[in-house]
Amino acid sequence: MSDHLYACGQHVTFASSRLLLPGWTGAFVITNLLPSGGGEPRYEIKSTREIYSRVALEKDLSTRLADPKV
Repeated sequence: MSDHLYACGQHVTFASSRLLLPGWTGAFVITNLLPSGGGEPRYEIKSTREIYSRVALEKDLSTRLADPKV
């Protein structure tokens, strides 16, 4: 059984904050479930507006309704 809250293909909102720099916010799709890092589930996420994937911690994600413009 997986400890991940989200599943591959699920649409999520990513909101990350940084200490001195503005954080990223946007619509993404889960593309891969990654092993937990430091005890928290991690995900590979992708936006169709970018050419690369990101790695996000579960605490930086929230549920989003399907959006064809992701």
